Amino acid sequence: MKEYYPDTIIKIVEEYNMKGGVLVQCFPGQGLVGRIAGMHLIESYNAKMAAKIYSSYFPHLVIFQGRLGKLIHAELWGIDQIAPPFLVLTGESQPQEGPQGMFQVLNSVIDLAEDWGIEKVVAIGGFKPAKMKDTPDVTGFAYTDKEADFLEDHKVKLFTEGRVSGAVGVLTALAAERGLTSFGLMGKVRARDKPSLAFGVDPYASKDVLTVLSDLLDMDLDLSKMDKMIEDIERTEENAMKLIEKLDSSKKEKGDKSYYI
Repeated sequence: MKEYYPDTIIKIVEEYNMKGGVLVQCFPGQGLVGRIAGMHLIESYNAKMAAKIYSSYFPHLVIFQGRLGKLIHAELWGIDQIAPPFLVLTGESQPQEGPQGMFQVLNSVIDLAEDWGIEKVVAIGGFKPAKMKDTPDVTGFAYTDKEADFLEDHKVKLFTEGRVSGAVGVLTALAAERGLTSFGLMGKVRARDKPSLAFGVDPYASKDVLTVLSDLLDMDLDLSKMDKMIEDIERTEENAMKLIEKLDSSKKEKGDKSYYI
């Protein structure tokens, strides 16, 4: 294990030479847009685990998906069979505990990324605009005129007013301060008119962002697989909604009352 900061430890699983590569941040957030996009990138390119990031700034939980448990942490996945090579940063949670935790964990990630030769940082997230109809499916933000021009040249509308919170903003800002090429892409999280959206998950926004990312970085990314992922998510969430409706109907038939303490 390599310790970068007092409360954050990085366990290297496999060393990578990512000279000229891209770090893509895909933490969960609004609509799980980043998380779903990251899962698709990892699966599409058969990415390999590069590192695990453990920190006291992640939720203090052990989660179980089957027989074995694991402590909540972040992960870096390597994709080096394409040009430029990629590191995908994802996990079950963004760093918590206020700005100190966010800065410490993300700075440690950038340290490692730079050691491996990363030169560009892109963060993927979701947002719910006040004016849904007037907002494009994907909005970008940048820190230099060069990156802003690059996004606009690819028909990406820039975010020019307001605030960007969470890892999607902090990571790109920290990277820009170090002189790395850095920008963010935010997918518009729709109204709750589909089963998955009723549960706060928007795989459609994830696909929108990946479509733009593929164009920006000239990636040969098969997005048809995304449709299968969307179908699976929709089916799972729709079954959950039916179960909730069935339980609610049964409760009303029995005349159950709710009590609050």
